[in-house]
Amino acid sequence: MKKTLVFLFLTFSFTCIIFVFKNYLLLDAQTQIEEQYLDPTVIVEPQENDDMLNTASWETIKEVAWKQDREKELIKTHLLSASKVHFFYLPVSFQKASEQYSWLLGVFLNNSSIQDKIKKLKIEMHEDLLDVRWKMKNKTVKLFWVLLMKEEEFISVSIHEFAHYVDLYFLEKKVLTDISNYYYKISWDSTKVLKPGQKQADFVSGYAMTNKYEDFAESFTYYILHNKDFFIKSEKSSILKEKYIFFWRYIFRNKEFISTDFSAWVDLKSYYRDITKIEINLKKLLQFLKK
Repeated sequence: MKKTLVFLFLTFSFTCIIFVFKNYLLLDAQTQIEEQYLDPTVIVEPQENDDMLNTASWETIKEVAWKQDREKELIKTHLLSASKVHFFYLPVSFQKASEQYSWLLGVFLNNSSIQDKIKKLKIEMHEDLLDVRWKMKNKTVKLFWVLLMKEEEFISVSIHEFAHYVDLYFLEKKVLTDISNYYYKISWDSTKVLKPGQKQADFVSGYAMTNKYEDFAESFTYYILHNKDFFIKSEKSSILKEKYIFFWRYIFRNKEFISTDFSAWVDLKSYYRDITKIEINLKKLLQFLKK
């Protein structure tokens, strides 16, 4: 009896130590992950949208549409009053110029299938022009170069970056199990080392092959924006099918986004370097998200 009690005590103590280590002491490790692997490397060239940015008529049309659309205003008000998501503008005067982009992101975050995955999230909209489009650190998504991105690309990049948040902060981390590892082990021996036998067809993009975190984020983005094509391609790769099933089972258990396709073109290519560069039908996506 005494030995049994000692064994139970030691087991309980070990479990507590592991829990504290994984859930508190590893917070610094997550910050390191964000700093080393989650900074996007693809930048947006300023000349891409020079015409749009310098066209006064486009600005006028956007402002009028914003004022007239009551539904947009209601969604914006709901987002800014929600306790889960907080927007910050740096500088504060930048808020007016970036309202349309904030609204777009708000529509995505307020979708019922997305909102329940947010525990606490800060969104920073920066006027600064840095060498990256986005950063994520300490549950904060930081946006740069906002006005130099087309709205379609902006929402695609938003979804990609939100995937990192889901990966690190939403997926359940038990005492000895991190659900994200179920995904990582499909293709990866370590953060940047692929398992033997992996090929291009086993990934949704070239960027997904750079490390396991980008593999997760790119697949997450493809699942939402190009679900139908993701499924079709998974029929040709057992590894890609495992990845598709992971998102269906662990993240979108309500079967949201199944068979949807928000591509701007009918046929998608067999290979893309970066999912966020695929042109999407923004109007169709927004209609779906607001349902």
